[in-house]
Amino acid sequence: MIEPDDYARWRASPVGALTERLEQEVIFKLAGDVRGRSVLDVACGDGAYSISACKRGARVVALDRSPGMLEAARRRAEDCRESIEFCQAAAEALPFYADAFDTVIAVTTLCFVKDPQPTIQEAVRVLRPGGSLIVGELGRYSVWAVGRKIRGWLGSCTWRGVHYWTFQDLRELVEGAGLRIHSRISAVYYPPVMALAGFLGRYDPALSRLGQFGAAFIAIKADRE
Repeated sequence: MIEPDDYARWRASPVGALTERLEQEVIFKLAGDVRGRSVLDVACGDGAYSISACKRGARVVALDRSPGMLEAARRRAEDCRESIEFCQAAAEALPFYADAFDTVIAVTTLCFVKDPQPTIQEAVRVLRPGGSLIVGELGRYSVWAVGRKIRGWLGSCTWRGVHYWTFQDLRELVEGAGLRIHSRISAVYYPPVMALAGFLGRYDPALSRLGQFGAAFIAIKADRE
């Protein structure tokens, strides 16, 4: 299980800081202008995406099942002086009325659940007609995935049983829930080694033309019509 300190250590590392910046750029490029929009951050962790959405002018609800994660997210939001509503609940049982949000964001959430369908169905339920679901996930075809799988086989509690995604997997999942794919982006083409990440990271937007092969992070935007 990932703990708040794990996020903090990752963000403090040079590779982690670069990777988070690129992944956030991808997510908010897909989300577009969120000013004045209601945004739900599902499985928010320590609040990185919630805070970024709030800074962009959104009205944000950050949800996680972990009290520890929510407390870490609340502290970070207070430090940044951002006003975010926090909610402790499971992603597969959202405590909101239908059609409550303009945008739902779920980043590296589905990879840690055994059955992603209830989570997606709940996200669609609370999404307003015309709203968008933004999903960012761990790509299957990357050296990062290989390394994490090996760590899982060797006994890592974090990476044991994690699911890695393809665009086809995500398309089938969200279209099965009644959404329409709008766009998709791949990112993080460098290995988790700073000497290479620092060089290749500068060309990551250009490398996204290669598609999901080699990308450690893939993301889609799907609309509710």
